[in-house]
Amino acid sequence: MPISSRISKSHGVDPGKGKALGWQKQAIADGDYTMDVSGLAASNHGPGDITTDQGVLADGTHLSTEARFGAISIDTVQGEAALHLVTDSANGRLRVNDAFDSAHQVTLGNLDHLSFDYFIQSSDRTDVIPVIRIAVDADGDLSTTTDRGELVFEYAYQGLGATTAGAWHHVDLLGSDWNAWQRSNGANHDGYPDIVAFSNWADTDGYTPTGGIHFDEHSLIIGWSIALGSGNGTSNMYLDHLQVGGETINFA
Repeated sequence: MPISSRISKSHGVDPGKGKALGWQKQAIADGDYTMDVSGLAASNHGPGDITTDQGVLADGTHLSTEARFGAISIDTVQGEAALHLVTDSANGRLRVNDAFDSAHQVTLGNLDHLSFDYFIQSSDRTDVIPVIRIAVDADGDLSTTTDRGELVFEYAYQGLGATTAGAWHHVDLLGSDWNAWQRSNGANHDGYPDIVAFSNWADTDGYTPTGGIHFDEHSLIIGWSIALGSGNGTSNMYLDHLQVGGETINFA
């Protein structure tokens, strides 16, 4: 079925028939809501990244997917509908990207929530879970684009030990002050000492990786991505309840 989305009242409470549109507008204006996303699907079991425009969601943000040697869908595990990510091989690469409109853009210094739930069905590696990437405009001036990059929150760089399959887990990237590395200027700046805690990127002084771009509290978040692969072998994982600021994505 085609992708669909709907806004719930704050904290996921449905206001009922006849009031949905009003609650949607109010929830978006308040910046605190849950959005149900259904029907998301993309697959490509061959080489070459296939990008699919999934359209504008109910909150005005713009969703797209990328797939190579893998598949993206919404399926149920342990009674919970969730985003399902499966890579076929070490060359598998999957992305779910959401580009913010002006109403959702927030500075690094003002980002107050970044969390999600995940479930590992199987994986060739014990240090891999879905990766969250946030797209950032360094100076906050959207008329220039050469100063854009991503902050990448990857489990393998946290020193948390082996993952556990067969159970749901919750990850609070900001509350636990996860380490993040920067993708910018066409390169991954993912070597030490350039892998630093999120609070270093988002404070007054900010941080500049070698060969990268300076991010600080004034840098503007312009979107997010959920990523899996490449180079990590085969994997079969689920993700749900992604919260970025006041927006929570519930894959249903």
